[in-house]
Amino acid sequence: MTSPYLILDCYYDDRGGYPNFLALLGERQARVVRCVFEKPPADLSEYSGIFITGSKGSLTAPEPWMDDLLAAIRRAYGEGIPMLGVCFGHQAIARALLGKQGIRPSPKSELGWVDIERTGEDAVLSALPQSFRCFVSHFDEVTPGAPELRVLARSERCPVEAFQVGTTPTWGVQFHPEMDPKESETLVRNNLSRHPGLLQDVERTLAERRDGRGLGLALFGNFLAVVEERCQSPRG
Repeated sequence: MTSPYLILDCYYDDRGGYPNFLALLGERQARVVRCVFEKPPADLSEYSGIFITGSKGSLTAPEPWMDDLLAAIRRAYGEGIPMLGVCFGHQAIARALLGKQGIRPSPKSELGWVDIERTGEDAVLSALPQSFRCFVSHFDEVTPGAPELRVLARSERCPVEAFQVGTTPTWGVQFHPEMDPKESETLVRNNLSRHPGLLQDVERTLAERRDGRGLGLALFGNFLAVVEERCQSPRG
């Protein structure tokens, strides 16, 4: 039987990012921890898998709460607990496991709906088309070139849109397959000033929006299948 999932929610606002994740978990049980306001649980062994959300925070300008998040990621990785990080969560996995050199400010930040290409095969990203379009909003990124990371997707402006840590059950995606169009639109309108290199027309960008949650269902579905298959045998 599958144990509950843990959602490490790194949003600062009252609503949080966890509702987007719960919507993709179906009837599965999950515990939500708001990492900006509370510490992750010390004992992670009771969880089948861990999700890490996006955030307006930046790991290149760290805040005290992030130390506990990174420590939890390292513990989970050491215990072989499957993890899937999205955007900030994707960067947090790289930062936790590779150190400060694992992330960097983006030379070319991204905001809006971009074309992404899969560059490798694996058990989770294989749920997505070879090329797809999805919402992105980030000004930091995972540093390319780390031998520990298998790069699984890229875009024109971002060399690491997705990775797997070696052959472990640890994945990160820079794009947002879980986010509804309304939240994406809000981020475009609110975050353009944080992306000074993108001199784009907001209304033109919004005219290109699309709902990526179908991609989210496929991606999360494959991750959940990996987790639930592992739960049928002792954790190694």
